Amino acid sequence: MRILHKQLQMSRIMIAGALAGLAACGSGSRPATPGSFSAIVARPVQPAGIGVASVTVTPASLVGGAATEITVNLNGTAPGGGVAVELKNSDASLIATPTVVNIPSGQSSATVAASTSRVSANSKVAITAVYGNTVAGTSLGLTSSHQVSAATPEFTVAIQPSTVTIAPGHSASAKVTTTVTNGYDHALDLTVSVPADVSVHFNPKVIPAPGAGVSTATIKVPTTGVSGTHAIHVTASDGTLSAKATLTLKVPGPDPEATFQGCRYKSNGNSYQGVTISVANAGTYPFDAVLYYGTTCDPNKWADEFGFDTPLAFGPFDWIFWFNAFPNQSDMSALWYVGGDRSQCVNYEVVPDC
Repeated sequence: MRILHKQLQMSRIMIAGALAGLAACGSGSRPATPGSFSAIVARPVQPAGIGVASVTVTPASLVGGAATEITVNLNGTAPGGGVAVELKNSDASLIATPTVVNIPSGQSSATVAASTSRVSANSKVAITAVYGNTVAGTSLGLTSSHQVSAATPEFTVAIQPSTVTIAPGHSASAKVTTTVTNGYDHALDLTVSVPADVSVHFNPKVIPAPGAGVSTATIKVPTTGVSGTHAIHVTASDGTLSAKATLTLKVPGPDPEATFQGCRYKSNGNSYQGVTISVANAGTYPFDAVLYYGTTCDPNKWADEFGFDTPLAFGPFDWIFWFNAFPNQSDMSALWYVGGDRSQCVNYEVVPDC
């Protein structure tokens, strides 16, 4: 998956990122292993400080609905007063994490518990820790469960379309459908979690008993302040049980006008598949990258991925990202994404060093 690291270069700060990978074959015939990434803003003119070294989850793959533990590791011991590390995740409908992990003075790590949601299909969620000028993260794999008894009444909720694009100041609608099985018979109340200033109105808001029905969700976007990609989480609940579905909201904003230069990143005697990314318009944009076996970015030869549209701040600096799961392999290729911009297929048999 993806990775970062940063260097000072003239008036630009170079960030270099190291993205740890998923060990899975391109055909998808083997399950993917959650990977990790890390990033550091290197300022050679300043002494090194305390930062995030890595994030781990235990277990790293589990059945949706089970609990996991997240450990944040520092590159040293926390100073007096401790440190508060910001914790993010790429999909709050899949995992509930605390927003801050407090690491006491004299300690180099802290562990927090996190709960997950049931999933209908195998899913991954990225978990990222941020402290000062350092970033580290990993991903958690969730698998579907078929352990519910066929005799247990239950319900589901779904949204169509699953992705909507709405220009600032405009609105659009989506259909929310609830279904019931095994004799379920209760009314379901619909609630929503949305970005600030975005509004969602349900018609109707309550699906009457037995709980199977359709509601229209009208999403309205303000004129400013919400460009980017957002997750809108819809919950159907009878007061005891609940089910969730996620709608991806895309609000067009300034084009990053990103440029991509494929390169080999060298570290500790190894060479990794990397890229240097610059943007003309500073801002926060969703980031993603996909690595392939072979040199043609054949979608049937998927090798690794990280980012999952996690928002990253791109500004008056360049990013160097690299995959670290396949060191010293040149017979590979990659596509890199920032906002709506995508690189050409990068052939790692012919790229220069970063």
